[in-house]
Amino acid sequence: MNRLRGLRTFFHSFLITISLFFSIVNCDKKESISILEIRDLTEKENLMEALQKADENLKQKGDTAELLYVRGWIRYLQKNQEAALKDFKKCLVINSKSPDCKRGLGLVYESNKEYKEAETAYQEALTLAKEKGPDFEALIHENIGSLYLRQNRRKESLSEFQNAISISDKGDAYYGFSLCLIMEGNSEGAIASLEKGISKSFRTKAFQSESHFLLSKFYFEKRKDPAKAQAEIKKAIRIFPLHKEYLNALQTYTIESDF
Repeated sequence: MNRLRGLRTFFHSFLITISLFFSIVNCDKKESISILEIRDLTEKENLMEALQKADENLKQKGDTAELLYVRGWIRYLQKNQEAALKDFKKCLVINSKSPDCKRGLGLVYESNKEYKEAETAYQEALTLAKEKGPDFEALIHENIGSLYLRQNRRKESLSEFQNAISISDKGDAYYGFSLCLIMEGNSEGAIASLEKGISKSFRTKAFQSESHFLLSKFYFEKRKDPAKAQAEIKKAIRIFPLHKEYLNALQTYTIESDF
């Protein structure tokens, strides 16, 4: 199953990187309109325009932890890791207890394969996460789980995703948990985790669509049930209608279902 084996590098996907933006930043009443405007641009993937607006706001208002964080995140999405790191560090000079910027550091270090530094940053973010609520705390556990999975620390990774599930019970965590089970060779366990996950709410559409896609692959390749696979891939396509791999899968399942 090439697709399942390919999950070892799935966390490098830019699609997932984009989707994490909406997990890392929580909208609250204290945020300025300018930050919300920048976030809207980022949602639409207008990263250059979002960066320009962030720069303009920093020039007008001076350095604030919130704006430095937002600009750092945009730079991270652009894969400008050095500049993102500088912004996150500068943010922490202003607000040393910013869990968002601590997590931002962790993501940059992880992207740079500086795993020890990433783990330290995530653990520090975790100590600050409770002030932002259980969902953010669960998100940090998911980040740590993903970091461990990169390093093939499967048992530790499973534990972190279990922690996330116990705290917030989001579909995102079940997706991560299923990846661990896949790498452990436990296909049936992965199917059960994905099936449970899709019944939950998700923070990110990318994890939701991939959960449906993975289930469709399992139903088709493991369970030999093209009709059920077809029904599942249609759910992924409803989330991302133009996703080429999903559309190709639907075509394959449809042909097999006709026989």
